[in-house]
Amino acid sequence: MPLSIEPIMSNKRFSFYVLAVALAASLMGAWAPAQAVISDDEIRVGLMVDMNSIYSHITGQGSVVAAQMAIEDVGGKVAGKPIRLIHADHANSVERARELAQDWLYAQGVDVIADVASSPLALAVQEVNRKRGAVVFYNGVMSSEITGAKCAPTGIHWMYDGYAYNTVIGRELTRAGGRKWFFVTVDNAFGINVEASLAAIVRTAGGEVVGSLRHPMGERYMFAKLRQASESGAQVIALVNAGQDLIDAVRDSFDLLKVSKGQIVLAAPASALNDVHTMRPQLAQGLRLSHSFYWNQDDEARAWSKRFHERMGAMPSDLQAGVYSSLMHYFKAVAATGSDDGLTVVRKMREIPIRDPIVRNARLREDGRMVHDIYLLQVKKPAEVTEPWDYLKILRTVPGDEAFRPIAEGGCPLVRTSRSAP
Repeated sequence: MPLSIEPIMSNKRFSFYVLAVALAASLMGAWAPAQAVISDDEIRVGLMVDMNSIYSHITGQGSVVAAQMAIEDVGGKVAGKPIRLIHADHANSVERARELAQDWLYAQGVDVIADVASSPLALAVQEVNRKRGAVVFYNGVMSSEITGAKCAPTGIHWMYDGYAYNTVIGRELTRAGGRKWFFVTVDNAFGINVEASLAAIVRTAGGEVVGSLRHPMGERYMFAKLRQASESGAQVIALVNAGQDLIDAVRDSFDLLKVSKGQIVLAAPASALNDVHTMRPQLAQGLRLSHSFYWNQDDEARAWSKRFHERMGAMPSDLQAGVYSSLMHYFKAVAATGSDDGLTVVRKMREIPIRDPIVRNARLREDGRMVHDIYLLQVKKPAEVTEPWDYLKILRTVPGDEAFRPIAEGGCPLVRTSRSAP
């Protein structure tokens, strides 16, 4: 005999009860935080860094320290669950990065990955993660395709990209009178792509490219190429290279630029604070660069950077600072939602304000691009340096909406076609 509810309540009363329960459930869903749905009862953070290759000085152990600082600053827990940090060296190898991402995301249950400097590696990790849907922060990647045609729902481009850096360097220097440009470029995909982008921005701003030379990665002596650049009539020589190549080029250019008596400006769109530290202001003075963070940009950044310096013996690069900033925002979103589900966390990350010691005037766009202020800087003269690592002065703060590519121009399929906001 089937069970009957009639002895308990009438059909009319039962219908009312069902309606009331449904309404209560709806209200709870709207107002109550999500249930603590933390997979494996812990938050697993994977840090994919370059420990021994060409980007180790701007990521490496410094990125590990920045991640540790973020975890400590939230008390080692979020949403009541412990945070576990793992890190590995990608060795600047696409295959190695792909293998790490596959293992971390599908075997070890990593919830969030950070750093992943280098465009080829980032694009590989983006594809591995596309189905898994964990949150991945790309803290130092020049390629804008991460938030363009190759965008993903949980892929977040946190610090700089090539479009922003090239815009700030190319447009601002051209407008300031540097209308004739010469490029000395490393002969690989990175150099060729950055040069093409920067040259387009220079021309749009009213400048012209009077010449270009390529050099292989690792070329130690570039004096002849730089002399040709200095004799071309160029007002700006752009060094489109990085790491040791950039350092060697700046050293080789010193005597040539000294002769020019300030008539030629040297620009480095892919330079880092650590590069300047190696070169010293004696050689690098006057060099123009763009950064997404500078340790001495204000009191809040300075205080955080001093903490970092106590551990590392060096001031942070913008990539290392970005690791801290991105993870802190991630932890806030996990705490607010009680979940480590990638889509849930990213939605909340777009809602809550981004405010920390690192970035200013920041917001997270629908395409995964974090928009914030970018700085045009100049290396100080030795006499202007007042303390260790005090190498740069900010010439202009460029608002993010002026620096980063407008969302409508990126081609990200996640963006509504009707959207017209920058």
